[in-house]
Order: sequence, then structure tokens, then C-alpha cells
Amino acid sequence: MSAIGRMACSISHDMRHSLTAIYANAEFLESHDICASVRANLLLEIQEAVLAMTERIDSLLQFGSGRKSPLIHARVSLVVEKAVAAVKFHPDGRNVSITVGKFPSTEAGIDARNLESAIYNLLLNACQAAASSTHVPAVKVHLTEVDERIYITIMDNGPGVPASVRRTLFDPFVTAGKPNGTGLGLTLARRIAEEHGGSVRLEKSNREGTVFTLTLTKNRFLPLENLKSGRTGFEICGNGSANCS
Repeated sequence: MSAIGRMACSISHDMRHSLTAIYANAEFLESHDICASVRANLLLEIQEAVLAMTERIDSLLQFGSGRKSPLIHARVSLVVEKAVAAVKFHPDGRNVSITVGKFPSTEAGIDARNLESAIYNLLLNACQAAASSTHVPAVKVHLTEVDERIYITIMDNGPGVPASVRRTLFDPFVTAGKPNGTGLGLTLARRIAEEHGGSVRLEKSNREGTVFTLTLTKNRFLPLENLKSGRTGFEICGNGSANCS
């Protein structure tokens, strides 16, 4: 009941915020004496509000769905590139420098759509954090392969994850202070990673930036105890860094 209550409050607050913006801008558009540039900005704000509402609804539907799609052998780098391209079109990603390393042509059994969604959520969080940086907002993405594991690492130069939410960061409806967040992005990313035989971890977070790593298993159906890196899940040390030994 507590989770349902938090969900209802989250949906109500977020939807009301977007609808208020849409309603107010629609009223301004009724005026005949506004110039073309102002009209274009009002329309853009309406489009962004609709996009935000759509993302929240999609997150809730994905969170509530227990259905799993079959895993298909595909190149992971293509999925990462699509997620990066999508984030660059998001309002919160337009003014952030997103650089990618040289991706290996790694293939794995994946649900490409869900995996792209997980990477997109991590990237969008990184862009939103980087926007608060005292330096030029920047996000870096790396894709590496070690034995049967694939690692997707996302780094930002934001102010770091607040210490007050690090222990509950992957719980539903924890937003780390973001006014318009659903608090489901990291929850979904972790669940999708686990469906691919991996995990999402907060590697480190401080005033200089934050690093998240999403791992997945190349062959999802190998016994996990036979994999070199062995563990799945999420763990944070007392200093705020993940224990990845």
C-alpha cells in the first residue's frame, strides 16, 4: 500500500505539472499579437511536456509488465549507438557533450528494445546530472568485453548522487531530487540487465562525477557460476563506491 501511495503521488504530481504547462501555453497561443518566435517556443514547450508525459506512461507500463521478449543474437554496439542518438534528441541531452569510445563488434543474445531502453535511462540520468556540473556538461560511454561478460560504462561530470538515496537508488519511485522524474528509470534498467544475466552498479560517485556500469552475459543461458565475473546484483561500499572485486 505504501508503494501504491508513492506511485499515485508521483503520477499525480508529474502529470499535473505537464498538463499545467500545456494548458498555460495553449492559452498564450490564443493571443493574436505574439510574434512567430514566441509562438514557436510555446509550441516547443508543449511538445516537450507531451514527450515527458509519454515517457512516464511508458515507464509505468514497462514497470508493470511481467512479459519477457525472446533474446535474439545481435550486435550490442548498435543498441548503444541507438540509445545515444535518442538521448541527443531529448531536451535534457541537447546541450550535453556525449562522447563514445571505439565500440567492439560484440554480439550477444539480447532483447534489443528493452536493452536500448535501459541504456537510454542511464544516459538520460547522466545528462541530467551533467547539466548541474560547474564545468561543460559531459557524458562518456564505453563498451568493453571480457570473456562472457559485456560492460557498458556511463560516466558524467555532475555533482554526484546524493548520499541520502544511494542505498535506495534502485527502488521504485526514488528520484534523487529530480522534480520531474518517475523514479523508475534505474529500477527498469536493473531489471532489464538481470533479464540479460547481468546487473547495474553504481561504481563510484563524488563531486567530480558519477560512473554507472551495466553488465550483461553474452550467452544468457550459460550457468552463472561458470562465468568468470560470477556475481550479479548491486553493492555499494561505505565510501559510496561499488565493490566490484
